[in-house]
Amino acid sequence: MIPNLILLEARIRKELDQLEKLQDELKTLAKLKEQKLKSVKLRAYASILHDFYSGIEKIFISIAREIDQVVPKSQGWHRDLLEQMTLDIPSKRPAVINDHLLGELQQYLGFRHRFRNLYGYELEWARMEPLVRDLVPTFSEFKDNLETFLDLLTEIQE
Repeated sequence: MIPNLILLEARIRKELDQLEKLQDELKTLAKLKEQKLKSVKLRAYASILHDFYSGIEKIFISIAREIDQVVPKSQGWHRDLLEQMTLDIPSKRPAVINDHLLGELQQYLGFRHRFRNLYGYELEWARMEPLVRDLVPTFSEFKDNLETFLDLLTEIQE
């Protein structure tokens, strides 16, 4: 395997471990017993959702930098980067994620943007609840896509 691909794989695996820890935090938060969501709990969920997508984006940036050698710089670079990960780039790499996962991750990207541009008291549970509910299965699909991607990279390099 090419040396920088070994480093890339190490970075991806480290970030996957960090994302696993977020799931544990999410489970702990969900166990808190309250009659209704209070501001602190709502903000905690929002922070986990934000961190979840930010961790995924770190992986995508590493792939774009190390393999594609192009990290989007446009005004909508976050969206462009996400879409770049669905591309099969001949002689460089296979697609990192499938189209179904793209749709799922677009929702987390949208939330990340809102989270960064709202005050915490403006957060709405009704908009966050589906993302919180779907975080674990979305992460599972993401991890499966990444494992397939890493396996294909290894095959290409051999």
